[in-house]
Amino acid sequence: MHVQYQPFEINLLNNPFVKDTKHLTDQTILGAILGSQLEREQVFGYLYLHSGWKEKAVKFVVLEGGDSSTGEDIFQEALILLDRNIRENKFQNHSSLQTYFMGIVRQYWFNQQRKKRPMALSPEMKQLDEQDLEREVLRKEREHIIQVVMQTIGDHCKKVLSLYKLSLSNEEIARELGLSSPEMAKKYTYRCREKFKAFIEKHPVIKELLYVE
Repeated sequence: MHVQYQPFEINLLNNPFVKDTKHLTDQTILGAILGSQLEREQVFGYLYLHSGWKEKAVKFVVLEGGDSSTGEDIFQEALILLDRNIRENKFQNHSSLQTYFMGIVRQYWFNQQRKKRPMALSPEMKQLDEQDLEREVLRKEREHIIQVVMQTIGDHCKKVLSLYKLSLSNEEIARELGLSSPEMAKKYTYRCREKFKAFIEKHPVIKELLYVE
């Protein structure tokens, strides 16, 4: 079914969503999007101004090498796509609404980049449905960020955590690193994990991308 969409008009007068900046539940947002024109105007006023979604979208684009202006454009396009998907029953509640929205932002950004630098999709990627594609993009993005963080905290910790990620025992890690004992390997692993966590805590944007709900 084809649906015509009009540009969003944000009515700031007598708008309870804009005046009340507390977090709205997904069900409240969904109900408003599927509700009357006034409810739609009100909830989109909230999403534009007070949800924090625009800031998250812009941060993602800037982190990926874009600028804030491009980030704002992508935020608006993603919001239009979110509205369409909800009204066409494509949103299945498999994730939070914010996670679903950020998946749209990421996919839109990567699609734009692909148009600039065409890339051939593998047969496996072509077989993924929209939901699987969102999960795959999120997984690859997190893997990339983790590798960047491990590189930042030093080669030693990068090697320790890479071995730890492979679920090697302390004995095996000690042998790989040439350490004197499994206890020493355990101590090194703990220190590097804490160093990784401390780095994440100091960088809210990275933490947000790694642990977004």
